[in-house]
Amino acid sequence: MRFVPILALLAVLMAACTSSGSAVTTTTIAASTTTTTEASDTAVCLSGELPFVEEGTVAALDSQGRDARAIAGVRWDPFEGCERVEIEFLSATGAPATRIGPVGISMLADAGIVRVTLSDEVVESAVADSTLNGTLVDKWFVVEDSEDGLTVDLHLNQRAAARAFTTTSPARLVVDLRGTGDDRALATPLSGGGIVLLSPQAGVGLYPLQVAGYAAPDVDAVRLQLTDSADITIDRAISTLSSTHVWRAFNAALNDGPSGSVLLLVGTANESGEPIFRIEVPLDLP
Repeated sequence: MRFVPILALLAVLMAACTSSGSAVTTTTIAASTTTTTEASDTAVCLSGELPFVEEGTVAALDSQGRDARAIAGVRWDPFEGCERVEIEFLSATGAPATRIGPVGISMLADAGIVRVTLSDEVVESAVADSTLNGTLVDKWFVVEDSEDGLTVDLHLNQRAAARAFTTTSPARLVVDLRGTGDDRALATPLSGGGIVLLSPQAGVGLYPLQVAGYAAPDVDAVRLQLTDSADITIDRAISTLSSTHVWRAFNAALNDGPSGSVLLLVGTANESGEPIFRIEVPLDLP
């Protein structure tokens, strides 16, 4: 009977502890957090860390797999402080291509040309040229070279730096350009009568004289004449006939000819075969 009071006391203490424990509740409330992102004022063609290049190779790009077979269009977007050019592509089915394949982009700094060299699998183009009159980009041409490959030449109004990258699905080549602040004059190509003459430039020249450029889609042949003060000494025609609807590159080497002050005439011919010259280049040759 001595254990009864002790057991009773333990029962009372346990009941008190249980009642006290069940009456305490702890709740933790996390403080609300709001993150605000301010819109960037940087133009899209200047944003990111991809570097700009002022001369030489801008980019050599490739992709795993390729289905681009034709140029669908060339889009130009001017922004404050930069300009963006996007080249779009089609697959063999006529649907937007998903991957371009190998492509090279180079800056011909003195000529003021950004040249895009495409894979030999891109053989057609729905566009040929356009004049933009932008601050940086003046015009562009789609050109078929002597090996039937396609290039896109962006002609600039001033010295610039460029960068390039590709996208997939849809396949696009993006070229960003920004000014360099270099006010040196460009050796810009001469043009007239459906001809763009890249070389030679006026001034001192040497034999063999390289005459290079490209002709409009409706020009079947380029006429060259090299004249001195006495008479015409060289008269040559270069075929630029092609089945494509883009500009066609030409290149001729004049190995010998008159010396001293001469005049290079470059043009086309009319329906009667008579030459029509729209470009004149004064030269001093040895």
